[in-house]
Amino acid sequence: MSSRHGFTLYLRPVQQGSKTAGITKAGRSFLRDANASDLKPYRETLTAEAVDAWRYHDQLTGPVRAWLRFTFDRPPSHYRTGRNAHLLRESAPSHPGRADGDLDKLVRAVCDALTDAGVWVDDTQLVDLRARKFYAGEHEYALQRAGVQVTLELVDQEG
Repeated sequence: MSSRHGFTLYLRPVQQGSKTAGITKAGRSFLRDANASDLKPYRETLTAEAVDAWRYHDQLTGPVRAWLRFTFDRPPSHYRTGRNAHLLRESAPSHPGRADGDLDKLVRAVCDALTDAGVWVDDTQLVDLRARKFYAGEHEYALQRAGVQVTLELVDQEG
């Protein structure tokens, strides 16, 4: 398979990975995602989008190469005020940072959703990954609004 397949989800990316431990009133211990209220609907939507995108494609069963582009809207605090409100402040960062999540945790949410969707057997098949974070519309690879673009292809078994 030399062709690439993918999809784009226009929804602010959410990271997965940090866990919160606790004890229930009944005395049972538990672990849950620290941002479960944001993560659950994001993962469900991402999984549904992947299922729909792969409806007419076979499950990926060999080594996989992935390109993931995470795009975030700039917060209003990055812009000046008044008549210069359309201009960025000099202190505004050039790339999304801590508030937008760790890149590895953003990737984890996508990979787990792809597994849940049956796009591949397991994310251990991922052998080549390019993941990047952008602000909307500020780079040739950035989406025009917040979201994630997922592109996958099988890696040539000979190379």
